Amino acid sequence: MKKLLFLDYRELEYVEGFARAVESPVKDAGAPLLRPDLPWEHGNMQMFGSVLQGADGRFRAWYEVVEAPWRVRLAYAESDDGLDWRKPELDVFRDGGQPTNIVFDRQPLGSAVIEDREDPREAYRFKLLTGAAPSGCVSAFHSADGMHWESARMFGGRVQPVIATAPDCPIGFLRAPDGRFAAYHRMAGYGRRVFRSESWDFAHWSGEPQMVLEPDAVDPPQTQFYGLGACAYGPYELGTLWIYATDPDDHGPGKAHGLQTPELAYARAGTAWHRAEAGTAFIPNGAADEWDCGNLQAASQPVFLDDEIRYYYAGTNVRHSRHWELEPQEAGLGMARLKPDRFVALRAGEAPAELGTIAFKPTSVDVFVNARTAGDGEVRVELLDEEARPLPGFTAADCRPIRGDATGHRVEWRGAGQAAAPVGEPTRIRVTARRASVYSVFATEPGESPVYHQFEGLRPENEAW
Repeated sequence: MKKLLFLDYRELEYVEGFARAVESPVKDAGAPLLRPDLPWEHGNMQMFGSVLQGADGRFRAWYEVVEAPWRVRLAYAESDDGLDWRKPELDVFRDGGQPTNIVFDRQPLGSAVIEDREDPREAYRFKLLTGAAPSGCVSAFHSADGMHWESARMFGGRVQPVIATAPDCPIGFLRAPDGRFAAYHRMAGYGRRVFRSESWDFAHWSGEPQMVLEPDAVDPPQTQFYGLGACAYGPYELGTLWIYATDPDDHGPGKAHGLQTPELAYARAGTAWHRAEAGTAFIPNGAADEWDCGNLQAASQPVFLDDEIRYYYAGTNVRHSRHWELEPQEAGLGMARLKPDRFVALRAGEAPAELGTIAFKPTSVDVFVNARTAGDGEVRVELLDEEARPLPGFTAADCRPIRGDATGHRVEWRGAGQAAAPVGEPTRIRVTARRASVYSVFATEPGESPVYHQFEGLRPENEAW
């Protein structure tokens, strides 16, 4: 499948009349879905952690809880549908002789878990990166079940770090389509900025982390980047960037007082990140009287379901402060839903809008549009040759108007049966729209059952471009 998103305009020749807008996931009305209500959770939960749907369909959550003055542990919960959660009584760690849902007790910080279905070793099915004792630096662990963890790197009976820095932030952790592992973390001595490290085997990581995100010149002085969650999405990496807005009257060097809010970020290559709309929350903090009006912390990656993307997050009604763990607080696990591909919309009003793509070689004319129209609005698609001349049978006039709300409107041309399909020939796509939001355009392979988050871009034939 070849797909065009609108995070950037690299694969477009022109855009006229459309307004670009980042769209936020819709929060689940039943949140919080999970609360830190057990004695050893001490009324707080931090989404220095992950939520996954496993190969068995079960949802799993790992989240950090803190006991004052600063004992951090990793807790575990699971669910059949991602909505109703349970905390199993495990015999991994006990509290006062009682089984708990604590699964890791090495002073973790920045924990992120993936399920690695490509690794044939059963004991390495789940992989964890976290700051861990005794070094406090980023260390690697593996598990067959996500609850019993072993170090991936030991020396002299001691856990050895794999990245020589204490993260002090949420870690973004993913396995890229080419097989390499990537981690996003902080680097000691550089403040709240995002660095990237890579590995091909999980145990040995690149020696010098590379800075990939820091505040821009347009950001207020109070803007810092607390951390970055990340996932692969076709040729992109998509991220939830924890924006940390420090209080203007906090003059301390550590800037311990402020508010955490996620923004949408993306990269074509993991070392060149961009913010989709700087200064605009992707998942907004709640209103002043809501449970998530304080810090809002997105999990290390979203969950991809067949018909929706779920962004799980930890919310609280207190802000980041030097001793937030001592404050009475309301905290819990929230979730927000987004339809596939609907990160950025190109919106057309009453006046017709139009866009045109670069030339690429389609393998079929099975073309689909992810779009929503209003009232009598419509979207039309036409195919053009390399010189941008409409192809007979595939013009906008031949296109049956696309109306309604669907993530995969099939494009139909009345003349397509009588005209030669431009399969394998340099072809352009032109989209015209009125009173509509367009999110993506994609062409599938013959006989393909597409997976929306696995695709290629509209790469031009000339790779030197």
